[in-house]
Amino acid sequence: MNNVVLVGRLTKDPDIRYIQGTNTAVASFTLAIARDYKNKDGSTTTDFIPVELMGKAAEFCANYITKGRLVGVQGSIRVDRYETPEGDKRTFTKVAGRSIQALDSKKESNSDGPTFEPSYDSAPNEFAAVNDDEVPF
Repeated sequence: MNNVVLVGRLTKDPDIRYIQGTNTAVASFTLAIARDYKNKDGSTTTDFIPVELMGKAAEFCANYITKGRLVGVQGSIRVDRYETPEGDKRTFTKVAGRSIQALDSKKESNSDGPTFEPSYDSAPNEFAAVNDDEVPF
């Protein structure tokens, strides 16, 4: 089983690109996540985790997610292997996200009330529509 759930803040705005041929959106960003313990001197260590989302989730990032936003990401760990032009073998570990949700409100200077922030989940809907006439209560 390869499943990961992360909550953190974006270090910069997502980079959005499109795959040639399919025109599929790809969003890449880094999440800053503080570890849940303190060092001997009282400071905390922060991990910087690269994340990549594709398709509708990437388009959601382009429209709603910006630097500093607190987000939750669900996905899996992916290890990419490649070879440099000099012949050195390298690995790069990242999170291949399936769904993302904004966990804080977008700060808008010209809005007096709370704003609704949708989330995007690429998982299929597990619930079927039910006809209310057939429900016994």
